[in-house]
Amino acid sequence: MEISRKLSIGFAAGSLGAVANVLFVAAMAHLGLIAAMGISLPPPALPGFLYKQVAWGGLWGFLLIAPVLTGSWLWRGLLIGLLASLGALFVFFPLHTTGDQGPGMAGLNAGALTPVLVLLANSVWGLVAAWWYARLAK
Repeated sequence: MEISRKLSIGFAAGSLGAVANVLFVAAMAHLGLIAAMGISLPPPALPGFLYKQVAWGGLWGFLLIAPVLTGSWLWRGLLIGLLASLGALFVFFPLHTTGDQGPGMAGLNAGALTPVLVLLANSVWGLVAAWWYARLAK
């Protein structure tokens, strides 16, 4: 398969995974599960949150074409979900923190279970993205 097709499918799959991620996080917030976990992150402000997640999800979806990511779509989805979680917890969250304001390293300023939520939400993203990529890349 040519590289432009792989990239297109990867971006589309990552974007679809991001929609699933946003729906998962929104449902968790709506049901009060995020607050019950002691996490003080604000609920997703749609549609801005959706746009940002879809754009970033599509970019992270490019990882689906990496030749080192072999195996079942389930394995690939969990692995890229883990990579996205590590990026969020140890790069993006700290970058959005000033002093005590913001989620901080690993999101711990927002609550001790924030890393668990991030891992769950990004696993949803990764699994949906890898599943869709596997369906379209055949």
